[in-house]
This record gives sequence, C-alpha cells and structure tokens, in this order.
Amino acid sequence: MEGLNKRLNGYYTQADDYFNKCIQDFRELLTEFLRLHGDIPQLLYGEILEGHLTRVTQATSLIKHQFERSTAQIQEQREGNKTALKPILGHPNNEVDLNNLCMREEDRALLSGDTLSQYVNEMTNTERDIAKSFVNAINTQSTELLELFDKLMTTDDVIKGKTAEKKLPTAVLLKQELKTGAITGAADVRLTKEGRPVRCVALSDITTGTMATDGPSVNTTRFTPAHEATLAARDGVVREFASRYCNVIEQLNLTSTRWMEDESKWSKQWANSIVHVRNLYKPT
Repeated sequence: MEGLNKRLNGYYTQADDYFNKCIQDFRELLTEFLRLHGDIPQLLYGEILEGHLTRVTQATSLIKHQFERSTAQIQEQREGNKTALKPILGHPNNEVDLNNLCMREEDRALLSGDTLSQYVNEMTNTERDIAKSFVNAINTQSTELLELFDKLMTTDDVIKGKTAEKKLPTAVLLKQELKTGAITGAADVRLTKEGRPVRCVALSDITTGTMATDGPSVNTTRFTPAHEATLAARDGVVREFASRYCNVIEQLNLTSTRWMEDESKWSKQWANSIVHVRNLYKPT
C-alpha cells in the first residue's frame, strides 16, 4: 500500500509540474504576443502618415507650379512696363499713351494681388482638407486598435502558477518603494490597468501644433501596454504631421509678407517714375 501511495504521489507531482510548465509556457507566449502587438500601431499609423504626406505633396506641387508660372508672367509684365516707360511719354502729345501704360500697370498690380490671394487660399484649403482626412483616418484606426486591444488576453488573465521568487537587487527595490510607496516583486506587477477615456485627435491639434487635453473620446475597458503603444505611436505621427502643416502655413505667411512688401516698393518706384517723366516736359 505504501508503494502504491508513493507511485500515486509521484504521478501527482509529475502532473502538477507538467501543468505548471504549460502555464509558464503559455504566459511566455502571451508576453511575446503582447510585445508583438505593441509593434502594430507604429506600422499602421506610419502607413497613414506616409499616404497623406504623399497626397498633400502631389496636390500642392500642382498649385506651386501654377503659382510659379503666374509669378514669372507678372514679373515679365512689370519689366515690360518699366521698359515702356520712356522719357518721351512725358510729352503732352503722348498723354494718352502714358495713361494707357499706367492702366496696364494698374491691371498688373491687381492681377498680382489676385494671384497671391488665389495661391494662399488654394494652398491653405488643400492643406486643411488633407489634414481633416488625416485626422479622420487616425481616429478610425485608433478606435479599431483600442477595441482590438480591449479583447487582448494578457498574463493578468491567466493564473500565475508556481514560480521561483526572484530576489531583486536592493537598489531596484528602493526605486520601487520610492515610486509606488511599497516594495513589490517583479512578478506582482500587473500589465492590465483599468480602462479610461482616450481623447480623439482633433483638427485643432494639427492646425495649432498643440495637443489639446479635452474633446470627444473613446472609452476603453482596460489599458494594457498595447494601448500605451497605440497612443504613443498615434501622438508621434500627429506631431510630425502637425509640425509639417504649421511650417507650410508659416512659409505661406512669409511668402505673402515678402510679396506685398515687394509690390509696395515697386508701386512707390513706379509712381515716382511717372512723376519724373511728366516733370521732364513741364515748363520751368
């Protein structure tokens, strides 16, 4: 009878060890799956970012090309008017020709202003429309990922089994105590936290270059490292897209300022030249 009990105890020990090994192997697989899931958001968001950057580059390149052509034509008209303003036009007999030249310059100045306004408006509207599309794509992808990761099984959902206690170095234990107020072993750390609202990306995050703290949100049922990886990857591509958007708008404002300054300077030079030509034939 004693021999039978020993054999039964041996079978029980073997079964228990095998069961525990299966649990540990399964937990290791879950840990690896969780790590791999954390790589997914960066790939998906990176694809969205690349696609929209390609779209905006293609769309704005056409606008820039047309603007450059119009700029060259306006500059050519300016040089043509400058060349046509000869001293002889100041003679009273050439008053009609001088007035016609002044009218052509006025038309050119109006065209210059219209060209600048059209360029800035088209660029701004295009950038804004694609930014809206980018925000929608990001929010749609974020919702899908967060819902997927809400259903993700982690080691917290599986019994721990029998594990050898890991003795951490004193320095590590002290850091844990300072951070959490209590000393805990590495095996006691839970990966899954309570769910929380996750704020959606807003268009203002792109146009202002600053991530807001309030607005519409998506509620998660849990919060795992995969959720954290999703938000980190999302915020990274949003900041990159926003930085580019703000730089483009800044360059548009700079182009407008320089354009208007140049036109204002030319307008004064033209007016002075007209006065000078008229005064050439005034009796002294």
